[in-house]
Amino acid sequence: MDTSDFDLITRHPRSIIHLDVDCFYAQVEMLRHPELEGKPLGVQQKNLVVTSNYIAREFGIKKCMSVQEALRLCPGLALVRGEDLTEYRRVSTKISEILHQFTSLVERLGMDESFVDVSCLVDKSASSSRRDSDCGMMNDSLSSESNSPIGKIFGPAEEECPCGCHERLSSASKIAAEMRNRIYKELRLTCSAGIAHNKLLAKLSGSLHKPNQQTVVFPCAASLLLSSIGSVSKIPGVGQKTAELLMSNNIATVDDLQRIPLENLELKIGTDLARKLKDNAEGIDETIVKPSGKPQSIGLEDGFKSVSLVAEVESRLGALLRRLTELATEDGRIPVAMKLTVRKHDFNKANSGKRETRQSALPQSLLPATKGGAYDHAKMLTLAMKLFHRVVDVSKPFHLSLLGVAFTKFEERSSGKSSITSFLRKQVAVQSVLDISSEEGISDVSLGSPMSVNQDSNDAVEHPQSTANSANTSLSSSNLASVAKTSQFTDDDDIPNEVEPSPKKTKLEVWLSGRRESPSNEMAGLRLGPSSPMSPMSPPPGTDAAVFKSLPIDLQREVSRSWPATNKPKPNNILKYFIANK
Repeated sequence: MDTSDFDLITRHPRSIIHLDVDCFYAQVEMLRHPELEGKPLGVQQKNLVVTSNYIAREFGIKKCMSVQEALRLCPGLALVRGEDLTEYRRVSTKISEILHQFTSLVERLGMDESFVDVSCLVDKSASSSRRDSDCGMMNDSLSSESNSPIGKIFGPAEEECPCGCHERLSSASKIAAEMRNRIYKELRLTCSAGIAHNKLLAKLSGSLHKPNQQTVVFPCAASLLLSSIGSVSKIPGVGQKTAELLMSNNIATVDDLQRIPLENLELKIGTDLARKLKDNAEGIDETIVKPSGKPQSIGLEDGFKSVSLVAEVESRLGALLRRLTELATEDGRIPVAMKLTVRKHDFNKANSGKRETRQSALPQSLLPATKGGAYDHAKMLTLAMKLFHRVVDVSKPFHLSLLGVAFTKFEERSSGKSSITSFLRKQVAVQSVLDISSEEGISDVSLGSPMSVNQDSNDAVEHPQSTANSANTSLSSSNLASVAKTSQFTDDDDIPNEVEPSPKKTKLEVWLSGRRESPSNEMAGLRLGPSSPMSPMSPPPGTDAAVFKSLPIDLQREVSRSWPATNKPKPNNILKYFIANK
């Protein structure tokens, strides 16, 4: 195989899903207020309608419209106050937990949007299909049906790509459908999805058919999709300043961007930005899905009508554990404990159907010694069955309708107690390395990222910029029983929990734990000169400027920005090098 053949095969290797909950705030409110079903509904924050359901949108209600204007267009509009985001965050966490049951490669764009890289799942499915085919277990008709994508297809689909991406994206469309079905079944929320070989195309295709539908775009239709969106400002990641810069150079549409030679564009807007935008105009995007924050629990459940035999329990738990260890290996962290969940069914008891759990520490002998190493499945299953016998008395008849197993309270892999990294983390005073002299200074560094509204979506959402999780969490056997499934988004403003120094941690450790977990948004690199958190905000197009300026600064940030901006790069130093490469 020559080099050109190799390049051809690896040209479109990834399978990316962009998942977007339809009118997220409004759907949550309709679930909380069933009497509003079938009526036009808007979610109000201060004097703005930040989002509405699709019935209201038929009257012309738009995002961030003033309440007065919305009521003029739709006098029967039901308004629900949406300043309290607690319920939205709770539901968003549930969605994230469902997605993490498929893969750990989940990048949140806000409470209602996520990128999910399912490439590994697709490859595994393809390998399984090939094995079944080799064993004669798949006939031609089934094979043909399995290769058909689920949902809409944008553009021409006849032009097959030699790299095999059509088959991979068709498989990814089935995974996207399963994700959407799971979210609807468990949370009663509908989602739209886009499936493509990169993030840019997946996001754009997901907005083509809404609500409650999904769209696949193959690589051959990439340029056509970008051309169809019109204004350059609709390219995800292109903010107001970038759009104004392009407009000042007579580049208003994606077609204009596609036609202008790269050399000319570089002279007008600079080399890096010009190359990035030219790639995007052709549907090229090499940014990876970066997990926005890893959950403190990864679990899987298996529901069924009834299981009454210990042997069947062992078989089902074994299957769950095999998949769970795959997810843990992909995650890369070390699980501290295992939790078993059962749901008993008893017609003679009123509380039948209640979940019961048991939890145990995971001995080091059961865990892989190195990152990517293998788990001891036999010993894992033995531990799970011990937990099962603690919660179910098998000497008496039993009937189960659910089994679940989870790894909880993860720790990051460390470099060793005597490593220079450990020394720098624990021994160096904060003032001598970082010149931080107050608790307030630490909080400012950790929590200085603003929230924003994604103007490319249909809903007002918050965009977490960082996740402050402790890198080395210790858990004693005495408090393992209290470990529960938690989320990284639990505070009042949908940003990570505040980092508070404890007597056992130096200020340096606390500050570093906030910095090291902060994800950067690759696509935010298209923005020019992001404003500081306290700088004046410009009202979105079509918004009453007076109403907008009356809002508190945090709400102005929430409804005015289209994509989270990257943090200002920090100077390199030896401490940053050792910690970053731990």
